[in-house]
Amino acid sequence: MKSLVYLGAAGFALFAALPATTNYKLNSYSFGAGGVANTKTTTYSLEGSVGEISGKTSSTANATVKPGFTETQQANVPQLSALDNGSGVYYNKLHFVIDSQNNPTDATYLIAVSTDNFASNIAYVQSDGTLTGSISTALYQTYAAWGGASGSFVIGLNSSTTYSVKLKATQGDKTESAFGPALSQATAAPSITFNLVTSAQSSPPFSVGLGALDAGTINSSTDTINTTLSTNGTSGGDVYIKGKNGALLSSSTGSSITAASNDLTGVASGFGAQNVTITQTTGGPFSVSSPYNVSGNNVGILSATARSLYTSTVPVTGGAGTLRLKAKAASTTVAANDYQEILTFIAAGNF
Repeated sequence: MKSLVYLGAAGFALFAALPATTNYKLNSYSFGAGGVANTKTTTYSLEGSVGEISGKTSSTANATVKPGFTETQQANVPQLSALDNGSGVYYNKLHFVIDSQNNPTDATYLIAVSTDNFASNIAYVQSDGTLTGSISTALYQTYAAWGGASGSFVIGLNSSTTYSVKLKATQGDKTESAFGPALSQATAAPSITFNLVTSAQSSPPFSVGLGALDAGTINSSTDTINTTLSTNGTSGGDVYIKGKNGALLSSSTGSSITAASNDLTGVASGFGAQNVTITQTTGGPFSVSSPYNVSGNNVGILSATARSLYTSTVPVTGGAGTLRLKAKAASTTVAANDYQEILTFIAAGNF
C-alpha cells in the first residue's frame, strides 16, 4: 500500500516597529561589526569602521548632528560667555570669557577673531593675547590658561573697530569640534576729558587771592583750584602744573617771593601749593604726586618746569583733586600790591 505525503512550504513573516517617542523617531537602525585599527602616517590618521558607514548630516538653526563613529568622539562645541570692552574703556583690547560646555579640564581651545564676520579677515589669538594669521598647535590653550572664569584679553586691536570672536575645542586625536557661535563687540575710542575751575569761579579767567602778605605770616588762599580728569588710557593719565616765573613776582618793583618745596613755618619766605583732597569715581586710584602730597604748612614747588600734580597708572573716571596755595613774605620783602604768578595746568592721557 502506498501513501503520499505532501510537503508544503510554510512562510514566516517578521515584523518590527521602529523606535519612536512622541518627539523623535529613528528611521533605521542596524548592527555593525565594530571598528578597525587606526591607520597613521606622519601627516594624518584614519579611523575606519565596518558596518553602516553612510548617513546624512542633520541640522537646525542652532545645532548640527553629523553621522559616523568619529563624530561622536568630538569635543563639545564651546562658546563665549562674555565679550566686552570694559564698559567703553578698552580701545585697543577686548575681554572674553570661555564657556567650556562641560568639556574636560585638559581640553584646549582655539580662538578666532575677525573684522568682517570671518568672510576673509581671520586671525587667531596667541597665548600672550596678540593675534597671528597662522594656525599652530601652540595656539590651543586650556580653559585655565585662557583665564578660567575671569577670562583673558585679545590685545593689539584697533580702536573704534568691531571684532567678531569664536572658538572651538579639542581633546586628543580626532576630537576637534566645530567652531561655536560668534560674539561681536566694538573697541572704544581713545578718550580724555579735563576740567579746571576754582571754588569761586566756574569759567575763565580764573584768579585765586592770597590776601595781604604780612611779614612772617603764612597766608592760605581762600579759594581752591579744582581739577577733574577722566581717561581710558591704558596707563592712565597725569595732570601737570607749572608756574611762569617760579615765584610771586612784583612787576613794579622786581621783587619776588620764590617758590620752593618747604615747610613755610621754618623759612623766612616762600610760596607753593598743597593738595587738600583727592578722589575718583571709578578706576584709578587717582593720587597726588610728590611734592604736593603734604599737609600743615608744607608746600610743593611751582617752577617753570612742568611737574606731575595728580596721576593714575590705569584708566580713571572722575579723578578729582583740590589744590590750595600758600605764601609767606619776609621782613625784607619789598612792599607792593602786584605780586602774582601765572599757573598752567596740563592734562595728558597715557595711551
